[in-house]
Amino acid sequence: MKVAIAGSRRLPKGHAPRLLIRFLAALPEDAVILMRRPMGRGLGGKFEEDVLLLADILHLDVEWFQPAPTDLTRGRSSVYVRDIDMVEKADLVILFFAADEVAEGYGGTQHLLDKALAANRPVYAYSVDEFGTIERVGDYDPDELYVSLAPSVPA
Repeated sequence: MKVAIAGSRRLPKGHAPRLLIRFLAALPEDAVILMRRPMGRGLGGKFEEDVLLLADILHLDVEWFQPAPTDLTRGRSSVYVRDIDMVEKADLVILFFAADEVAEGYGGTQHLLDKALAANRPVYAYSVDEFGTIERVGDYDPDELYVSLAPSVPA
C-alpha cells in the first residue's frame, strides 16, 4: 500500500502529528509513505520532518518525490509534474491544510487534492488551526476502501 501524505507550509507547527501518529501506526507494515520534496536541497518544511520522524519510529518506508525540471517542464511546472507522478503511484492520499487555506483558495496542497480527485484516488483532507483544532474538511473514497484507516479527528 502506498500512501501520499502532504501538508501545507502554512500549517501551525506540531499539531498534525497528533492525528498522524494514530494513522501511521494503523498502516500495514509494508506500507510506503510517499512525500514531496521541494526543488533544490532539503526535506521541505516542519510537516515533512514530523512525518519522516514518525515513519522512522514506526519503521515505515518513505519514498520522496522531487521536481525534476526538463526542457518541457521548467521551474514551477516541474513541481506540478512531481505532484501528478506522486498521485499516480498512491493508493490513498492524506492532506493537511492550514485552516485559513480551506476558505482562501489555491496552493500546492490544493493542487495535490485536485490531481488525486482527477486520478480517482481515495483522498482525505484535514484542516489544522493555530489552536491545534483538527477538522476533517472533505474526503473522496466512493468504495470506502480506506474508511477504517482514515485518520479520525480527536474529540
